[in-house]
Amino acid sequence: MRQPPPRRCRSGAARLLGLAIAASFAPLAVQAQPPYPDRSIRLIVATAAGGASDILARQVGQKLTEAWGQPVVVDPRPGANGNIAAVAAARAPADGYTLMMGTIGVMAVNVSIYRDAGYDPARDFDPVARLVRFSNILVVHPSNPARTMQEFILQTRERPGRATYGSPGNGGSPHLAMVVFARMAGLEMEHVPYRGAAPALSDLIAGNLVAAFSDPLVTLPQVADGRVRALAVSGPQRLAAAPTIPTVAEAGLPGYDVTGWLGIVAPRGVPAPIVARLNAELNRIIREPEMVARLASQGAEVTTGTPEEFGAYIRGEIARWAQVTREAGIRAE
Repeated sequence: MRQPPPRRCRSGAARLLGLAIAASFAPLAVQAQPPYPDRSIRLIVATAAGGASDILARQVGQKLTEAWGQPVVVDPRPGANGNIAAVAAARAPADGYTLMMGTIGVMAVNVSIYRDAGYDPARDFDPVARLVRFSNILVVHPSNPARTMQEFILQTRERPGRATYGSPGNGGSPHLAMVVFARMAGLEMEHVPYRGAAPALSDLIAGNLVAAFSDPLVTLPQVADGRVRALAVSGPQRLAAAPTIPTVAEAGLPGYDVTGWLGIVAPRGVPAPIVARLNAELNRIIREPEMVARLASQGAEVTTGTPEEFGAYIRGEIARWAQVTREAGIRAE
């Protein structure tokens, strides 16, 4: 009498059949994945509307919208020196639909000046693309008798501790620019932090501050209108948009060089293909001749590179400013 085949053989055949069926459907599963992006993208900004971060976010967001046909919604989250925005971005889903405009303060300084910022820039974010770097402009009210940087230094030395300066917040590039400037020039000045570059500049224009370092995107129009007087720029070379303004180093503090920067970051864990696509598109946008010219007129210089290069740059900035803030005793709560 013929014996039936062992049950394990039937089980093995069934397993092979199941694998074959699954394999046949695998291409369909891959094809079913929606293309990126298939809905709106949120771009979080850590400062108030009207500052450099907000202006660049809207310019880049508009270009991404035009290229991909999906709206990019700029979401300002000012407060706590950028920590509110950073925490919101870090806790968002890592799917490429929430991005943040990273600044020197949020991505490189807050981790050193706060006991607990609520996030870790190295642990909680993936770098996507560095976009621009820019000098800040040392400005005073037009009624100030100082016509040059050296005159301003002498004037401030005569009244130690009485000169107030504004900035968009603790640890941002305008604040750091003045901290380094004051230390090199031997000045005592009082810092008044604001929730963005625009309100700080507005208070200077109103005569409530003595001076400020302010980003060129919001400052150059005020200089042109005579509402503030520019004394020097913080970077290593003069601005193409304002070539008559000397650098701080030229004006009497050799070796001085403090520049800010902006770039796009995402919550840690965004799929690599999405990061790569974002990086390629952002590099293309920021290199467009129209964009390069527009940013140059606003005092910013285009920078590009890979996510890996941006990550290495951020790590270097964290180390640099940790030393500066420690030596200057800068703390925030």
